Amino acid sequence: MGRFFQDYFLNGAQFYNLFDQAADNVVEMAGLLVNAVNSDSADDREVIFKQIDRLENIGDDITHKIYLALDKVIFTPLNRPDIHTLASAIDDVADFIHEASERMYLYNITEFTSSMIEIADIVLEASKEIKKSVNMLSASAKGALILESCRHIKELEHTSDQIYYNALADLFANEKNAITLIKYREILYSLETTANKCKSVTDVLKTILVNSFNFSANS
Repeated sequence: MGRFFQDYFLNGAQFYNLFDQAADNVVEMAGLLVNAVNSDSADDREVIFKQIDRLENIGDDITHKIYLALDKVIFTPLNRPDIHTLASAIDDVADFIHEASERMYLYNITEFTSSMIEIADIVLEASKEIKKSVNMLSASAKGALILESCRHIKELEHTSDQIYYNALADLFANEKNAITLIKYREILYSLETTANKCKSVTDVLKTILVNSFNFSANS
């Protein structure tokens, strides 16, 4: 019996540590994205984009480790489907941060609109809330605090939606260069999708609160 509980807690720590690493990685990527859109130096931005690319690969490795652990571990601290879905949801945030940065780099963007900067800031703030929530997952008593972070992320995503649609309207009304319009539209789309993916993480977190901690998501 002692061995059973020892394995359970060790396995729980393994998953929680990997989730913490994944969330930390997303925050670092989001911070670099904010630095990129606020930089006036093409050389500095290129360095930043390469750093984001490297971190995206690290994020993929962390996600892969979680999937491998699911195949090997008998006793998991959370429902298996929820572990898989949370790992995938966090990885999606990293993927779309990477996509946004790749488009900025490939399209050789030298000027970033205020809307791009604002949404990048929102992604960073939402990423920090994800990190905060994930760090609290191992403490079931902190369900109310996790839910508070989820609500804040939802508010941030709603603000991002408004900025995005206003930016599109302004872009189509005022941008005369068709190629520039397409480039900016696609970058805005990637940034807004990243904010949406942050909200998707909260959907998984609320499901975990219900399934593993019997915590009402409406509390």
